[in-house]
Amino acid sequence: MMLVWGVLAAAALLWPGRLHGPFDGMPLDGVAEAVAIGAVFPLLCVVHPEFLRTRVARAAIAPLLAWHVGSAMLFAQDGWCVRFVPERPYAKDAAGAPHAWDVRADWRSADPACSAIVTRPYRDLHEFPAWFFNLPPASDSWPGPLDRPPGASVAMTVRGFLRVAAAGRLRIEQGPDTPTEIFVDGQRASAETDVAAGAHTIDVRTALSGDRWAFVPTWNGGDPWSGAVATVTKPTRADVLARRWIAWLPTSLVVLLLGAWIASAIWSIADASVLSWSAAACIAMAALVAFDRADLARRAMPLLALAAFVPVPTRLRTWRGACLMIAVPWMAFAVACAAPAIGRWVLYETGHDYWMFQRYAYRIVMQGYWLEGGSPTFWFQPFYRWIAGALHVVFGDSSAGEWYWDAACLATGALFAFAVVERAAGFRWAIVAAVLPLATFTYGTAQYLIGRGLGEISSAGFVYAGALCALRARQASWRAALAAGVFATLAFYTRLNNLVMAAAIVLFSMPFRRRPLAAWREPAIVAATLGAGVSFFAWRTWHYTGVFSIFYGTQWKLLGIWQPGLDAATLVARMASSVAMVLTVNDPPRFDVFALPVLAGAAAAALAALRVWRFKAVPPRLVLFFAASIAGALVARGSSYPGRFSVHVMPVACAVAVCAAFALVHGYLPRSRPRVQ
Repeated sequence: MMLVWGVLAAAALLWPGRLHGPFDGMPLDGVAEAVAIGAVFPLLCVVHPEFLRTRVARAAIAPLLAWHVGSAMLFAQDGWCVRFVPERPYAKDAAGAPHAWDVRADWRSADPACSAIVTRPYRDLHEFPAWFFNLPPASDSWPGPLDRPPGASVAMTVRGFLRVAAAGRLRIEQGPDTPTEIFVDGQRASAETDVAAGAHTIDVRTALSGDRWAFVPTWNGGDPWSGAVATVTKPTRADVLARRWIAWLPTSLVVLLLGAWIASAIWSIADASVLSWSAAACIAMAALVAFDRADLARRAMPLLALAAFVPVPTRLRTWRGACLMIAVPWMAFAVACAAPAIGRWVLYETGHDYWMFQRYAYRIVMQGYWLEGGSPTFWFQPFYRWIAGALHVVFGDSSAGEWYWDAACLATGALFAFAVVERAAGFRWAIVAAVLPLATFTYGTAQYLIGRGLGEISSAGFVYAGALCALRARQASWRAALAAGVFATLAFYTRLNNLVMAAAIVLFSMPFRRRPLAAWREPAIVAATLGAGVSFFAWRTWHYTGVFSIFYGTQWKLLGIWQPGLDAATLVARMASSVAMVLTVNDPPRFDVFALPVLAGAAAAALAALRVWRFKAVPPRLVLFFAASIAGALVARGSSYPGRFSVHVMPVACAVAVCAAFALVHGYLPRSRPRVQ
């Protein structure tokens, strides 16, 4: 039931609201809702899911859902209808006006009446819902100078109704490159015009060119969506009267839900040391970024390891305590970095992988190619295009969601490192293990990848989420085993090179000592689920091409190391170069001091596999998992974007390195310390 209520809570918070407010659901284009709903809510679900069992939670979630259902029938949609009319088709298979990532508009229509719903001012080009400039032209080639600002030209219409209780002044500020015609009740009006009391039609027609854009409507100097009733369709008298008395309800319910949840989480933690550390670290990270010192915040990441010296009660010496002390400050850093992107869109450089993912995401969600995914075969890594589409649906045109998502995936890897090291070396060493991959990422070559829009971080996140579920599955939990198999499948879908590592997740669900037949149920579930997922992938390829394969149409032949006609020496050299690229976190391979944790983990894993001295105390399953993480590099060599092919290795390598350091310091052998498996 807790999972059901979690899903209901997500639906209640994300449901696109009919009335404009600080927490009006998707798209999360305001700072308050993007932080509270997009970041705080998922963290609360992880740190304190037990709150969903309380009456307070259900007393807020149920009315909020009922409100959304009822308001859809009772109230006109707040905002005005924005429709773009390009001078020619801007995207492949585009039949009419382009879509924005706004689920309040008729986003499933091939020719939408509204590209987006405007409920906030657009002060510059990148606040307009004009993400469609990232799409390729109808010819499916690269965009040219006339396909994107400042060379592109597009018409924009804004239509809606304005109902005011008393006469006032409507003003619409426009940019130098946005000449605007304004009509009130069908009569041409100036940019600043007096409007009588009552309901009026508003019609704005703009020709957009160049890159100096602005559309800032005000009513009596304030926001028309707060100071008046500005709607897409004409509101009835009952609508206007009712919203005056009840418009506060959804915001109050969201504040009640999240506020009570936070209070309950603090009460359940009930430890001043942990709470003080977490709060201080979050404030420090966010403040550094806010004062334009994100570089210092990155450099301060290793200092999170000082959490190992914080007095922590036994009940919090778990992954939950690690999440509070490490993952929460890390997410505060990511949220602060992403804040300037909220409510704004990015014009991607064309031809890059992340541009390709974005165009396919639009084709999936906005043009309905849900199974095809934008292309019959996957020359580019497949599943991230679906992820990017989902993030844009939630956050609108903004790329802030990709920052949140990548940070969460990296945090998952850190929590995996904590979980496996805690079993072998205890809480304090595990805290260091959790910080080490985050510090390696932020210091090293790969640091630029976060929020970039590539699939490697997502695949790593799915791998480690699956491994964490597999660890839990050892407690005879078939649900955790099923979740582990699903995450393993998604890890493979997101990056095909990680198939061996995804399959190795099953190692963590296997029993340690007892070997009755029933103990192998969970590993069998993990393996069967992954097998079904891989088979479905091959079937999908067959459905579109007639070839039953998981690699047909990919870059396998281009990037594969095992090419026909290679002699043994060349093959070994190619394999060594590929592995070196992964372990040094650089392409071409070179020594990098910031890659030392990965190199140390690789060396420790090799010595552990050879059963050398105290290194044999490193958990064998962890060593095998590390070997699986670099197996893909023995088969194919990636190209472009240095560091991207090492992200999935960092957490497991750091975990191996810390376990080895513990064994070297304490001298424990597997038989003398049973916890080391």
